[in-house]
Amino acid sequence: MGQKIRVIFVSAEVSPFAKSGELADVASSLPKYLASFGMDVSVFMPKYRRPEIESLPKELVKTKILIPIGEEKVKAQVYKSELGRYNIYFIENPKYFWRENIYGTGKGEYLDNDERFIFFNRAVLEFLWKTKMPVDVIHCNNWPTALIPVFLKTHYANRNHFKKVATILTLHNIAYQGEFPAEALSLAGLNWNDLSPRPLDFNGKFNFLRTGLLFSDILNTVSYSYRREILTMKHGFGLKDVLESRKNVFFSVRNGVDYEIWNPETDPYIVANYTPSDLRPKQECKKDLIQEFGLSLPPQTAIIGVVSYLSSQKGFDILIEAMDKIMDMDVGLVILGKGDEKYESEFLTIQDRYPGKISIKFELNPALVHKIAAGADIFLIPSLYEPCGLNQLYSFRYGTVPVVRATGGLGETVKAYDTKTMRGNGFVFKEYSSQSLVKALKKALSCYAKPAVWKKIIKAGLKENFSWQGAARRYAKLYRSALEIRKGG
Repeated sequence: MGQKIRVIFVSAEVSPFAKSGELADVASSLPKYLASFGMDVSVFMPKYRRPEIESLPKELVKTKILIPIGEEKVKAQVYKSELGRYNIYFIENPKYFWRENIYGTGKGEYLDNDERFIFFNRAVLEFLWKTKMPVDVIHCNNWPTALIPVFLKTHYANRNHFKKVATILTLHNIAYQGEFPAEALSLAGLNWNDLSPRPLDFNGKFNFLRTGLLFSDILNTVSYSYRREILTMKHGFGLKDVLESRKNVFFSVRNGVDYEIWNPETDPYIVANYTPSDLRPKQECKKDLIQEFGLSLPPQTAIIGVVSYLSSQKGFDILIEAMDKIMDMDVGLVILGKGDEKYESEFLTIQDRYPGKISIKFELNPALVHKIAAGADIFLIPSLYEPCGLNQLYSFRYGTVPVVRATGGLGETVKAYDTKTMRGNGFVFKEYSSQSLVKALKKALSCYAKPAVWKKIIKAGLKENFSWQGAARRYAKLYRSALEIRKGG
């Protein structure tokens, strides 16, 4: 592997300490696999007030760092915890991070998110500089960490400790960009002149992600299909021009699955463990899921599982539109997740209309995600767009058949079952409509009614391998490329 690369991995969310989406799973698993290749990895995240963080053995490694925020200096404390293969550092400031949610509530985002994450970005760099912690690559993720590359090339440009440090920015979902009023520039200690050598239009707003895209050494996203999609005007969310301008350093590495955690043979969250060669205990998991969600259905009824943030991006508008037709198919439906208030409210109404057939839990509960992966027959992901998608990969591992819309990583990993060739590992629909969703579910249920056919589809999914091993190797290659770029290569 050559010289050991020292990686600082920065994320606003890391499972199981804080999670709003798939980034949290990536941030807990990828560092572990990078470390297994001999890399020296440290993870940085905010210290939220969560039982999972409070109960963790940790030491206070920096009692008082003063972080410049506009004209003020704001105090940060840093805690360190050893997680086996890597260390995790928590940046603490109660004013910014002792809140119920990471980014906001179902009504909208926190109004001071610009200040909160400017603080977090600068606190990471101040800690690295003051402790002289060795670092080669800083791996940033999404808009909340996108200012680190900017600060390195402005505020910290003349500090020897960072002269050779390379940056990589991973785009897990470009719909969320961290766009704030221009006044946020002064909170970051920047002005338009700091950004002026990079002339792309900012529309008078300070867009964290757009700025990070311009200043990072290397960019990547989480599936080849998503990379292709966001380089178009239709799916680029206003960033097509900047992504095009950096196309030569813009790559894709599809997310993986941590099979140490997602393994039905050893999973502690499910009522009965099972193997690919003996799926019979999966029936016990199904009964347990029916009981857990309070459904009143016989065990032979097909159960559809949905685990998602409740938003239009995740296809909840077409799912609501299709609900009556889905219920006519004689199925059960379990939904787990939090999200926009309007979708939570509509699903409560639907749940009242179909008692015992639909059950919704508005929470982010890791144990229940595992129970759904193991107990459901079908995993439904009707997303409008989906950069990678991990739930379909988990469902393969657990012998649960995915029904997905062909977008981003979903279309890349789920191969539509063909009744003629009898090949495929799931069911796919292309058009974003409730009619197409219903049609795909009908096709899946017609196969579910034929046990031999259904078993064949399950087996095809069980053969898939989406381990982090391969993806981590590709990230290691990207790190080396980023270091070469910093050297002028």
